Amino acid sequence: SAAPPSREDLDDDPRIELQRKKVILSRQLINIKGQLQMKDRAAQSTKLTMAEIKTIPETTKSYRTVGRMFLAQPLPEVKKSLKEFLDQTENDIKQLQSKEKYIEKQAKAVHEELEQAVAESTGG
Repeated sequence: SAAPPSREDLDDDPRIELQRKKVILSRQLINIKGQLQMKDRAAQSTKLTMAEIKTIPETTKSYRTVGRMFLAQPLPEVKKSLKEFLDQTENDIKQLQSKEKYIEKQAKAVHEELEQAVAESTGG
């Protein structure tokens, strides 16, 4: 009967390294998907707020939150800062989506390499 593989044999096994890469890429994907969900919610919330304040007269007293306090700010400034926040959030979403596509491609390549390594090691 064959002896069990030694620790050195396992470290040299390309399948182990491919499996590690696969796990790391999976974690990165989960992280990016979570960030995308957060950014998407922030964008939707900001769009709703912007839609609501469009109907309010420009002279209306308005406030924005700064930490735990409210700071009086003219409505046009509030609208401007909301627009800037929305633009930045949408830009962040685009960047995260391209990062997500890149990592998905990497994950697919690693998956295919791993399948090939397993097939070769089992003689198939």
